Amino acid sequence: MKQTTFKLFTLLLLVIVSSCDQTKKLDYKFAENPKILACDFPNVDLYNEAIYSFENDIINTYDMRSKSGPKAYSSFINVSMRGGLKVEDIASEHSLKIAKLLKEENDLWATNNGETTLNYSHPLTDCMVNNIKTTSLKQTINALLSTNSIRPNLILAPLSSSARVMQGDGSLKAYVAFDFFYAKLLDSKLEDLKNPNPQPIEEAKRDEKVDFNAGTKPTLPADNSIEQDPHAGHNHQ
Repeated sequence: MKQTTFKLFTLLLLVIVSSCDQTKKLDYKFAENPKILACDFPNVDLYNEAIYSFENDIINTYDMRSKSGPKAYSSFINVSMRGGLKVEDIASEHSLKIAKLLKEENDLWATNNGETTLNYSHPLTDCMVNNIKTTSLKQTINALLSTNSIRPNLILAPLSSSARVMQGDGSLKAYVAFDFFYAKLLDSKLEDLKNPNPQPIEEAKRDEKVDFNAGTKPTLPADNSIEQDPHAGHNHQ
């Protein structure tokens, strides 16, 4: 009886220690920032940390002067469209650590023909896509999902017309972070990173005091200076 009790105590202790190790795997730098995802998941804190770290990395890479989001998102999408994206040139060591933790969630990813993408059947994908504020883009992605024909390269063109307002759309920026950044970073190594320790973006510069889950749409400038893609939302043969 004593031996059985001792074994149970040892097992419980191992579980507790293991749980503590899991929480100590990552130093959360953005824990105080507003929640981005509209849904709750067991790893929602890790997911939110991933999105903020991605944004910090692309701002440091593409807009070091003004440190604002719109230009960074636009540049990231445009470089991706041209096929010149190399995530190791963008990612920080913090983002790489996050990627390694995300990689442990096997059901979050899918690999087809050697290319890793989000698992488009995962609840996280459903949450992100169905909470995108840009209606036409949400409809486009859902149409591709419903026909099992979604591919990252098919999303880039419609994404480009929404890049300037992406910073105010938490679900859209989350989708971009996971499918176009972390999916490509999962197998990278620290020594491959070009800028592993970038400067943190000041909160005032990032303009992150946004309620990402509010039902209102991003406000466009009165002069309609944001260029819209005339082909977005249409199918062309």
